[in-house]
Amino acid sequence: MREAINAASLIDIASVDVDKNLPQCEREADFKRQIIDIENYTCEGFTIHAIYSGNGDKIEDCLMGMKA
Repeated sequence: MREAINAASLIDIASVDVDKNLPQCEREADFKRQIIDIENYTCEGFTIHAIYSGNGDKIEDCLMGMKA
C-alpha cells in the first residue's frame, strides 16, 4: 500500500521555470531539482501521481488507446 500524499506540500508544475538555454541534461536536472518529486506534483489544482509501467509502452500509444 502506498503512503498518503499531502497535496499541500507538492510543487505546482506551473511554477517550474527551466532555462531553455541550458544543455538538455542540465535542463532535466534543473526541472527535477525544482519539482522535487517528479512522480507527485500539482497542475491546475489537480494532484498528479505518475506511475510508470515496466512494459515500455510510450505515453502517446497509451493515450491513443483511450480514444473513443
